[in-house]
Formats: sequence, C-alpha cells, structure tokens
Amino acid sequence: MARRLFWSLFLVLGGLFFPARAEASLLEKAEALLRAGSYEEAALAYEAYLAQDYGRLEAHLGLGVALAKAGRLEEARFALDQMTRLFPERYEGFYNLGQVLLLLGKPKEAAEALGRAVELRPTEEAHLALAQALAQAGDAKGAAEALRKGLTPERSPAYRLALAQALYAAGARAEAVPLLYALLNQKPQVAEAWDLLARILTEEGLKGRALRELDRGLAQVEGPGRAKLLLRKALLSPNPEPLLKEAYALDPGLWTAAYLLGRSRLEAKDPKGALPYLLSAYRAAPEPEVALALAGAYWALGDYKNAYRYAGEAGPPGRLLQAQAAHRLGRKEEALSLLEGLSAPEALGLRGALLLELGRAEEALAPLGQAYQASPSPEVGVSLGAALIALRRYGEAEVVLREVLLKAPRLAAAWYNLGLALKALDRQGEAERALRQAALLGSLEARALLGR
Repeated sequence: MARRLFWSLFLVLGGLFFPARAEASLLEKAEALLRAGSYEEAALAYEAYLAQDYGRLEAHLGLGVALAKAGRLEEARFALDQMTRLFPERYEGFYNLGQVLLLLGKPKEAAEALGRAVELRPTEEAHLALAQALAQAGDAKGAAEALRKGLTPERSPAYRLALAQALYAAGARAEAVPLLYALLNQKPQVAEAWDLLARILTEEGLKGRALRELDRGLAQVEGPGRAKLLLRKALLSPNPEPLLKEAYALDPGLWTAAYLLGRSRLEAKDPKGALPYLLSAYRAAPEPEVALALAGAYWALGDYKNAYRYAGEAGPPGRLLQAQAAHRLGRKEEALSLLEGLSAPEALGLRGALLLELGRAEEALAPLGQAYQASPSPEVGVSLGAALIALRRYGEAEVVLREVLLKAPRLAAAWYNLGLALKALDRQGEAERALRQAALLGSLEARALLGR
C-alpha cells in the first residue's frame, strides 16, 4: 500500500501517467535482458523504468549490475550509490557498491561500503569481500580482524582458509596454524592449506616437519593442487628438478615450476634446454623475473635481438642486459642512454667501453677507473689501459695492463695494448715482444702492426 501511494504521488508530481501493466512490462523486459546477458540494452530499460518510478529497489539494483557487467564502472558506482541513499537499510546496495569500488581500484571506499553491508547482514560473502578490500588498502591486520570477527561454526572451509591466509599476511603465523590443522582434518583435499602450513613451518625453522606435512598432503591431494604441493616441496629439496618436472607435467599452467626449471637449466649452462620452460612460464605470467631469465637464455644463445626485447620487458632489473644487447646490435648511443644512473661495476665498465668506442676517451676514463677499482676484471682493465693510451698516459697504461696480464696471461687485447704503450714509450724491443705475443694469441691488429 505504501509503495502504491508513493508511486501515485510521483506520477502526480511528474505530470505523467503510465498504465500499471506497462510499468511491470518494462521492468520485466529489463530483467529478461539482464538474464540474457544483454547488459547495454538492460541498462537502457532500467533507466527508462527509473524515469517513471525512481523509488523501485529492483530497478536501481538491476541498473547497477547491468552497468557493472557492461564495464561502465563509474556509472555503476553512481547507480548503486543512489540505491544506498534511497534504501540505506538494504544489504544488496552496499555489497554491490563495495564490489564495484574494488573494481575501480578504490579499496578504502569499498571497505566503508562493505563494512556497512556486514553490519546489515553478516554474510560470509560480505566478510570475505570486506577483508579483500582492507587487504588491498594495505591494512592486513584489519583484514584478518574482519574475518576473525565473522568466524562462526557454520563458515565454509574456504572462509577458514581465507582467515588463515589473512593472519599469515598480518604476521600472525602462529594463530594461523590451529585453523589450518582444523581445516585439514575436516577437508584434507585443500592443497592451499597444506601449502600455507608448510610455508609457515619452514619460516619457523621446522623444515623437516614441513616436508612431512607436505608428504601427508600429497597422499590426499590430486590434480593441479598436487602440483602446487610438489612445487613447495621442490623449494625445500636439495634436488628440486624431478619434483619441478612432475609438478609441471601435472599442471603446465603452474608458471613458477616452469620458471624454476628454466632457471636451473640456465645455471647448468644449458640455455637451449632452458628456453622452452621459460617461454612457457612467460606465456602464463610475463613477470619481470621470468622476462629477465628469458633474456639471459637468449643472450647465452647469441640471439641479441630477443635478449634486448625480453630484457626490456623485465623493467629496471633488465636495463644492464638490455644495454649489453643494444651494444651487440650496434646501437651504442641507445646503450649509453640505458646505462644512465646505473652504478654497478659491470654497468660502469660497459659505459666506459662504449664511450671509448665512440672516441670519447676522456669521458670514458672515470667510469672505467671506478669499475676497475670496484671489480678489477681483465676486460675492464684492457679498456682502461686503452683509454689511458688514447690520452697519452702511457706509463699508467703499462701499470694497468701488466696487472691485467698477471691474472689473464692469454688475453690478446691486453698484450696488444701493452705493445702500443711500450712503443709510445720508445721501448721498441719490449713493444715488439708484446705485439708478437698478441699476434700468437690471435690479435689481427697486432699482426697488421707487425707487417704479417
């Protein structure tokens, strides 16, 4: 009776008249379109209905859902916000508004809406959504507390697992353990619970117990869940490769297993064997560490174009390798640009070598000197010696190059540059001996200088 009175007043104020059956037909049409997945058309039908009767709860809810399903999230937020204002006692408005705010990347606002939904009706879904919003807002302790408050005997295993995970994220590992054991006694097929239990036990220094619990879990769990437990066991094993291969065979979508297999092949100096695993991992999850490993495999195989590509995909951790690949591809200025701001000895050494190749010996000297002092590799020493020679500092070049040859006596470039320094110092006999040694080791420049 109250709704009819409200509707009558609305019609009078609006100066409009619609037969009651027409109203019902329009709402039914909107609901049918929503059920059929025609979200844009459903939204238009709900809007048309609300233009006649702005006080209908089902129309506000339907409009919000249709707009959200159509990807029009800001419009959905407005529609559902309107619903919460008109019907502040209804759970559905606040719950759905919270979900839309989460999709919009506004977890703090979502937590406010979902907190109100929990107050109105403390359902499992509302508590889980509230915890998700708080976690996304960076409040791990608040997320755990929201789930703890909502824990009742009838909560599902999924809820109990979510609470254990939230406690772990909040740093309350010890509190999570009893929940996990209770859950696993009730439902031992939950792979995520075994996995989290093993992780906590490992972090508590109980590696042996963690392995035993994983074996218990492996006796209970099948399919992709089993692959997850094999992966966890591999992380604790001194011989992980067989476990990783079994996990990957069970679940090819388990990218971490594929990534670790690829990385182990790389460490075994088998980039060709690493490539299929790393490509599979990258297709499933193009994470920076996977891209970097993939770039490393291509680099080892001499495919500098792909090494450059995937090093770029790795973001900041891949900049040095991308610069190295750019250098090999002949893109020296780009390589220099990529090295800007990098201070690792390897980056400084490459920067100095590039400047030297570009004829900028004076600029090259500082980064080469810093690199050689931090990590006196023979290759950097040769470049430093060459820069000193280019700047006519022959005595200093001789000192550096003789130091290099003590570590790498078969480095042709070091003998060649030493020959140049000695020749400039007018020590012709020593210079010729150095150049002959360089030529014997394969230096074409030395052979040309000696007239051979």
